[in-house]
Parts: sequence; structure tokens; C-alpha cells
Amino acid sequence: MTAPAQRGVTAAAGRARRATPTWRRPGREPTDRTTRLAIVVASLALLAVLATRVHADPIDTIVRARLAPALPAGLDVARVYLPAGLAGLDLDPARVVVELPRELRAGRPSVKLTVRGKPPAWVPVAIAALGDVAIAQRELAAGDVISAEDIAVERRAVADLAVAPVATLVGAQVKAAIAAGAPVAARDVSLPPPLARGTQVAIDVRRGAVHVRGTGTLELAARPGQPASARLAATKIVVHGTLVAPATLIVGDQP
Repeated sequence: MTAPAQRGVTAAAGRARRATPTWRRPGREPTDRTTRLAIVVASLALLAVLATRVHADPIDTIVRARLAPALPAGLDVARVYLPAGLAGLDLDPARVVVELPRELRAGRPSVKLTVRGKPPAWVPVAIAALGDVAIAQRELAAGDVISAEDIAVERRAVADLAVAPVATLVGAQVKAAIAAGAPVAARDVSLPPPLARGTQVAIDVRRGAVHVRGTGTLELAARPGQPASARLAATKIVVHGTLVAPATLIVGDQP
């Protein structure tokens, strides 16, 4: 092939290379691989963390769960007195061994608690009867007057605390702040004053399927939540029941 012909072929090949699209820039591919690798490593690390958390429970919850099947009917664990070194720990339940006394009853027995890697500890637990307890549904500040929406009644066992009578709380004034979700203690509220003798009240008589409403007046001063007597306005008959806030006497079956 002559020199001019060779030069023509070389020029044509050069034009063809220039016409071919360039899809990758120099240095781009290694950067993309590095980024993808970093994402994979971060994802695996996150999955490892989540896997360890899936099987971790507060140690207080673990102890309660181990005691629950052995408790007599009507009793529950009110409090677990964990030592400072164990309080607040989240652990795999498989690492925790709880040895119970031969018989559980109301009071403050101790259980032997062993956490793998730590020395055994004897932990007192308060066991108490279940009862109706008023639970704050929002944070209540000193000076607030409690409404029906501010509390909910739950069946709980409570220790180290005298709870306020549930039926007397609507209309009570808060003396000390109460956190949302906390039981309402008797020391933290001032109960509403009793209604005076002669106060007009609604009377709600409930006997099975019979439900009669009327009005009357209190025979004696009474506070909501307490037994009370009232004289019916229509018949002058005296009926006995429980006074509920704000001014209703429930006679017979309670709602």
C-alpha cells in the first residue's frame, strides 16, 4: 500500500474513534465502586446493630415476665428493686437467669438474679394485689383541676405509694406535678370539697334492665366517690347510693 493510502486509512480510523460515544469518564468507575462498597458496609453494620437490639429487653421487663407465670391470681409485680449496676440495662433474655422462691405471695420476697458475665445478685420485688388505679393521661401541673379526660382507670399493682381514690378525682386539684403515665397519688391532690346537705343532685337508679332518672336533694354532706343519701323530689323517698362527680347519685348497679 502506498504512503498516501496508508495515511488515508489512519485518518479514517481516527475519525471513527472520535465518532464513537464515550460513556465513561477516566477515574469515574473506581469512585463508583468505592461508594457502593461504603454503602454495603454501612448497611451491614446497621443490620448488625438492629439484630442485637431485636433480642434486647429492659432487665426489669425480663424479671417481671419470669415471675408472672408463678404469681397467684389477683397479684402482680408492683416494683423490681434493681441494684444500680443492673438498673436501666437492656439485655438478651437468654443471658438472664431468675431463680424464684418456692412460693410467691403478696409482700417483698427476693429473687436470685444472674446475668451472664456478672456475679449473682439477690433482688427484692414488691408483689401486691391488683386494683383500680387512676393514671394521668397528660402531664398535670400544680394547680390544675382534674377532669374526666385527664385520667384513665387501669388495673395495676402499686407499691410504695398510696393512690388516690379513683371515684373522688374528678374535680380534685393537683398539689404536686404528676407525670403523664404515672399513677395519681393521694398526696399529690386535694380532693374537691363535699357537697353540702340540701344540694340538688341528679339521681340515677339502675336495677338490671330498669334505668330511672330523677332529681333530689342530699340528706347529708358528701364528697364525690363516697356513699350518700338523697330524697327524691317526686316521691320524697330516701335512696342510698354513691355520689359521683359532679353531682349525681348512682343507686343500684354501678356503670
